[in-house]
Amino acid sequence: MINREGVVLQYERVKTDGLRPRPVLGTGDTRSDFDGDGVDDVAAMGDPSFSKVPLPEYATGVVTVRYSSAPQVDHFLGVLSSDGGCGCFGTTLAAGNFNGDRYDDLVIGDQDEVDPGNGKHAGGVWVIPGSSGGLVAGSARHFSQSSPGVPGDPEQYDHFGGALAAGDLNGDGRDDLAIGAYGEAIGTKTDAGAVTVLLGTATGLTATGAAFLSQDQSAVPGTSEPNDRFGYTLAIGKVNGDRYADLVIGAPMEDDSSSWNGSGMVTLMWGSAAGVATTGATSVTGAALRGVLGQTGAIAWYLGLALAVGDVNGDGLGEVIAGAPDAQTPELTGGLVAAFTGRSAGLSAGAVRVITQDTSGVPGTSGGGDRFGAALAVGDVTGDGKADVLVGAPGETVGKAVEAGSVTLLKGSAAGLTGSGAQTFYQGQSGVPGAAERGDKFGVAVALLDLDRRGGLDVVAGAPGEEVTGDLAGYPSGSVTRIQGVGGQVPPVLWTGLGLRSDYVWPQRYGLRIAGPQSGGPLY
Repeated sequence: MINREGVVLQYERVKTDGLRPRPVLGTGDTRSDFDGDGVDDVAAMGDPSFSKVPLPEYATGVVTVRYSSAPQVDHFLGVLSSDGGCGCFGTTLAAGNFNGDRYDDLVIGDQDEVDPGNGKHAGGVWVIPGSSGGLVAGSARHFSQSSPGVPGDPEQYDHFGGALAAGDLNGDGRDDLAIGAYGEAIGTKTDAGAVTVLLGTATGLTATGAAFLSQDQSAVPGTSEPNDRFGYTLAIGKVNGDRYADLVIGAPMEDDSSSWNGSGMVTLMWGSAAGVATTGATSVTGAALRGVLGQTGAIAWYLGLALAVGDVNGDGLGEVIAGAPDAQTPELTGGLVAAFTGRSAGLSAGAVRVITQDTSGVPGTSGGGDRFGAALAVGDVTGDGKADVLVGAPGETVGKAVEAGSVTLLKGSAAGLTGSGAQTFYQGQSGVPGAAERGDKFGVAVALLDLDRRGGLDVVAGAPGEEVTGDLAGYPSGSVTRIQGVGGQVPPVLWTGLGLRSDYVWPQRYGLRIAGPQSGGPLY
């Protein structure tokens, strides 16, 4: 067990047979390369359950790391408070290189973590550095609103760590970390929400100079209101083409129940040499999209429940991709994805392309409960220099299997994100392991990772409801599926929670989250 600031992290490393370390290949276009071999590793969250040997403390979540070459699997687990709480350890995950070496670091959020000072379920974040031997648990760092230099005070259900995003906001070659606290009260406005930004340094993340952002600040569009949940989702990426990555913040409950035209807000704040800039921020609401949806009865409810950034048209400017899985299309919770054109003027409802499952070229049809857009990942899968968008629809019915789930790859093009050539994947399809079964929720978490350093990025999708032989009925192990990208050399494979069992850890609902550049949003 590891103790930081009075908070405990449980850890187990399991040696694996048949794996041998590969030569280090150096740096590359990777997103979660914790051991520095140039190939991404897969960190995914599930629930802890039964085990042969009891853990020192009752666990609230388990994050399991499968390495591309290091001959081990790592399990990280939180600790349940004596007064109970949710199993929230690992419900947000992000990877970033915060000290500028060749190894990515893993960030694990626990939005229900108890502050040891006042006993409030305020939330916290663990940062575990990478190395040639994988993640170094003994060098883990911990941040909460009680940590020296971190703005704010820990209060009940602040949900600090409820969203995460990593990227280089100040252009110094090291990633910075944005942390959402969507339950933060701003004055008397409960659940208004806030975001904290920690900067990367040569020694890793620091709270020195940390920024605190809320909608009650002049630099931030809008006004803090009860239940806005500003900071519920986050993304970082280069939008305007300068040397600084930019910060995108979701407030999906903005204007909830106050407008028939839509709800939710996405805010773009520019990066600068000092971190997040205090000028030039722009925002777009779900209601503002009503005129461009192109479908009778379509409404963008809860815009920003998923976020990502990527250059889908190859012009050097990044598009802001926002998911609204609860959108009416016109079926309730059919879901949509909005791609806001990268431009130096920021976000605009007049510069957006909206895609649903009814868009020409997208396989299937939009159906109630599909929740298309519940999870997003952006990156170049096809190898054409333009980013593609992987979209999760965990509520998709496949055949007669309700909530079996699917993922759709939308292609980038010179004209922007398009439905043309889109591919949909579901379990049991040719080339996809497993079978489409009721409640699998394939696509509740998605990632685009480099798993072979050949061709484009590879598709990774979680199915936390997957039950396999050996599970107790009603206690699914869950799974994570890998599908190769164009020109890839890795075969499709399905990893299950059952296959990761050790004496101490039996993961269930494995695949609820998968580490990438950003994490947050609902867990269906």
